[in-house]
Amino acid sequence: MTHQEWRANASLASELKQALEIPAVKAALDILERQTMASTLSGNGLLQLADKAILLFGYDAGRYSVISDLQNLATIPEEMHEIVPSYKGEF
Repeated sequence: MTHQEWRANASLASELKQALEIPAVKAALDILERQTMASTLSGNGLLQLADKAILLFGYDAGRYSVISDLQNLATIPEEMHEIVPSYKGEF
C-alpha cells in the first residue's frame, strides 16, 4: 500500500489512532520512545562504543522515526478547499 492509498481511505487513520490509544500499546510506545541505547549505557560502556556512535544514534533515530511515522499516519488530514480569490483588481 502506498502513502496515497493510505490517505485515500480516511478510516485507516481512525483505526490506527484507536489502536495506538490501547493502554498496552500506548505504554509500550512510551517506553520505546524514552528508551535509547545511549541512555541505557553508563560510564565506560558509552566510552567503549564512542567509535560506533553513528550506529548507536542511528539506531535510536530509526526507532524514533518509526514511532513518529505511526503517529503521523494516525492523523486524519483536513480536507483541503480551494480558496476563491476575492481581489477584483479595482481601486
